[in-house]
Amino acid sequence: MGERDYNTLLYEKVQAEYDTFISELKTKPVEEVIEKAYEKVMKEEMVCICEFAKHDQKEAKALYLEKYPLDRMYQDWLKSDVSYMDMLRDSVDDSAKAALTERRENARESR
Repeated sequence: MGERDYNTLLYEKVQAEYDTFISELKTKPVEEVIEKAYEKVMKEEMVCICEFAKHDQKEAKALYLEKYPLDRMYQDWLKSDVSYMDMLRDSVDDSAKAALTERRENARESR
């Protein structure tokens, strides 16, 4: 009998949890769905990460054994000091700089 791959098991469990979350969202009023939009996006990203993750088997098993591993990961994300806004702010700044460079180049070409 082969060893269990807890990364695969974790992904399958997280995907099922996400599917249930989406099914429940579909039954909610529009206002509540909008309020949960951030949670939906973050959980969707976490599912994608889990699909290709190669955690140590003990770590994957520990998460797999959580009753709701996806919600655990989401709640931990909310408590983290990582700023998603900093990454977005950097991206917006990069877009503004690129747009300015493009406008300058187009202005030079049209002379």
